[in-house]
Amino acid sequence: MTGLRPPPKAETTSRVFLRFVVLVLLLIAAGAAIWTTVTLDRIELIEDVSLGDFENDTVETANGTVLNVVRQGEGAVPLVLLHDVDVAGGVIWDGVVDELDPRFSVMRVDLPGFGLSTRIPKEGSPHTVASMAEEVSDVIQQSFGQPAVVAGIGLGGEVAAEIAVTHADIVAGLVMLDVDFFKPRAWDEFVERLPWVGIAATYALETGGPLAAGRWAPNCESGGWCPTPSQVQARNRAETIVDTSESIHFFRRTPAASQVPSKLSEITTPTSYLWSQAGDVPRESVDRVQEAMPAATVEVVTEAWKAHLDTPEVVASTIAGFLQQP
Repeated sequence: MTGLRPPPKAETTSRVFLRFVVLVLLLIAAGAAIWTTVTLDRIELIEDVSLGDFENDTVETANGTVLNVVRQGEGAVPLVLLHDVDVAGGVIWDGVVDELDPRFSVMRVDLPGFGLSTRIPKEGSPHTVASMAEEVSDVIQQSFGQPAVVAGIGLGGEVAAEIAVTHADIVAGLVMLDVDFFKPRAWDEFVERLPWVGIAATYALETGGPLAAGRWAPNCESGGWCPTPSQVQARNRAETIVDTSESIHFFRRTPAASQVPSKLSEITTPTSYLWSQAGDVPRESVDRVQEAMPAATVEVVTEAWKAHLDTPEVVASTIAGFLQQP
């Protein structure tokens, strides 16, 4: 018979499943786009304060970067404290500073893009460990007439080690807390690096977003470290500065560009490394540091998530050990 066509073939299960997957992906993409747009609008409302509105002690480096510093104590031994990746900056050292020997003259430095220091809302070398080390070295040389003990947590420890490599003459002692020179990028860092969406993710995870405060003190409700009201206030101030989320976003996008860890073995400065056993740094990374620096003292702080928060007296005691150094 003419004009007759065979009945249409039924769609295979795999084709139906593929269409379903495509539909789900489109819905996710649309949701991400809406969330990002709404979050970016919120960032503009929250981050509306200029650094010039704060009355704080600052040092301008040779590169024109303005770094916030907090000076405490009038001891004879200079001590410089550098924080980890934390929008609040050096305020995280409060517990340790309270336990420090009065023979120290303490200076906390907010690294570029953090605390109350200059924001850098673009990708590039100012976000690198090497550049930060140069900026902090300039601050040390401007502030003290003698070498300083330099202590750093995480990122701050990387910067401190870089200073010990490139400006050994200004470092009397090096203290590294939970520094992982060999870690791969985590999932959240990957998301924060993404174009456009990454700025919103940085706000949500690092600065003023709904998840940021909980990630800052995840063990507070279970009896772990909780920030003091003054620390919360300091963090809230830092979150409102213009370009904060963009600055940290572009920090995530910029490679570290550090001479360390390839030159760890060249550090001759007396060094102590503190490892929080219950924290994020794996023992393998600590072993690699110890292998490269056999003369360094490695101290394991058992059952500590972050030693500077959970056991500040231990960290202060380790730093005080440099008072007896020749």
